Amino acid sequence: MRRFLCDTNVLVYAVGAQHPYRESCRDLVRHQGRGVLAGEVTPIVIAEFAHQRFRQTRDRREASLRARQAAGAFRVQAVDSDDLDLALDLYARSTALDAFDALLAATALNRGLDAIVSADRAFEAVDGIERIDPTDAVPALT
Repeated sequence: MRRFLCDTNVLVYAVGAQHPYRESCRDLVRHQGRGVLAGEVTPIVIAEFAHQRFRQTRDRREASLRARQAAGAFRVQAVDSDDLDLALDLYARSTALDAFDALLAATALNRGLDAIVSADRAFEAVDGIERIDPTDAVPALT
């Protein structure tokens, strides 16, 4: 099984309204929950997911519950000062990455993970990281 980091947008699409990524993201989360995949997230991904879910539903309890479910399905990788340092370097060098994406990429690199599942093509600008589109994720990671 290949280890990977999961971006927030995968979780958002999995529980959100109809979207072209919805079913593939749901499939990834289901496989992850059954232990078929070795996905990881950061606390920032979970917090961002809770925030996005609240914006969709205006229900803090539901957003919190969904975020706890996601955190329970994935291994949660702590973010530390080494990750922040690399993230700021990545952010300074790339106009494609926002600060949150730079931190996710740095966390992956510092943990020896070479893949991030995301709908966001910005990760393609990071050397050493393969961005796996959610529609290709389950076959590519099992």
